Amino acid sequence: MDRILTRAEEFLILAVLKLGDNAYPVSIFDEIGKATGASWTLGAIYFPLQRLEEKGLLTSILGDPTSERGGKSRRYYRITGSGIEALSAARQAQDIMWQGVAWARTK
Repeated sequence: MDRILTRAEEFLILAVLKLGDNAYPVSIFDEIGKATGASWTLGAIYFPLQRLEEKGLLTSILGDPTSERGGKSRRYYRITGSGIEALSAARQAQDIMWQGVAWARTK
């Protein structure tokens, strides 16, 4: 991995990892929203997922068309070995940066 993940990339990859076989854009969007309490847009999910796939950190497949989606297929994402390595590197970097940080406590 030649660079550290952005926080948004890390959240997207972690959501894909947590969701397993159910990792598609709307479920990823919901998972990140629950975890962060932040308002993301679906647009903020689609393009970064595509970029992460282009970088080889995720792969995707199209599921079978469903009647509930008007005959459209849903795109499912999975993490790759490179994605696991990128998450590990991000975690290690964060752990190193947090070492020795003293929190100022207020009452």
